[in-house]
Amino acid sequence: MSNRNHAATAVSFKFILIVAAVLAAIGCILVFSGCAFEAQSQLNLLRASGLAALDAYLAHVDSHQLSFAAFMLESVTGHGYAYGAFLQGVGFWFVFVLAPLSAALLIAVRWLGARERNVNLRLRFAAAH
Repeated sequence: MSNRNHAATAVSFKFILIVAAVLAAIGCILVFSGCAFEAQSQLNLLRASGLAALDAYLAHVDSHQLSFAAFMLESVTGHGYAYGAFLQGVGFWFVFVLAPLSAALLIAVRWLGARERNVNLRLRFAAAH
């Protein structure tokens, strides 16, 4: 493999890592924003309605304990019980679904492109002989 082909492959791998890292970073920001929104909403509820309303809200949220996958699905469909559930759910989708999926698709495209180059190279060598 020449240096030019090797450099293109290395850049492609760096690009894959950058795309996955950017998507994961966006997801982390969304999750933290959802947590901050939830905390702010609880504080506003405490200030506006008092401790009894906050306790009732927290009891309602705690009564709907979901698995992680169910939480991701419920939060995105709008059935989350917490104020910040939507932002947290979208963030988790970015981190655990979009980032790995984009990396897998980019790796598949890279692999298919390398395979195509190898087939074309073999055909050129076969035609030369």
